[in-house]
Amino acid sequence: MVEEKELQEKILVFRLLESRFENMVKQRDVLASKIVELQTTLNTIDEMKTGDDVLFSLGSSAYAKGKLSDKNKIIVEVGAGVVLEKGLDEAKQILSSRANEIQRVLMKIQREITEISSELERLEPEIQQIADEMNKKSEAR
Repeated sequence: MVEEKELQEKILVFRLLESRFENMVKQRDVLASKIVELQTTLNTIDEMKTGDDVLFSLGSSAYAKGKLSDKNKIIVEVGAGVVLEKGLDEAKQILSSRANEIQRVLMKIQREITEISSELERLEPEIQQIADEMNKKSEAR
């Protein structure tokens, strides 16, 4: 009975770790996508010129065509849904800082994924060993 309880506990821990692992991988993927988006935005800002034809997002995947009237003024979300007009360099700095912060979080998540993966790899043979021992005992009866 002790082995059965130990097996159940280890399986529960394993399942919880598996779930946490899957969630962390999803978070990592979302953040990696956000970094790519920010880098693309920064590249676009560098390439655009006053007078360029552009598409302006209206929301809900709707856009309007227009011309860029002033490359040196960018409207940037600064948090909590608040947007402010910023100079070109300041806007780029805000976006770069955001990308750097996301990169730091991404590295932390990746470390956590590695730790969880190691723990799962350690637990799996333990669970198998206990299950094998229980099977041998039941066959011996």
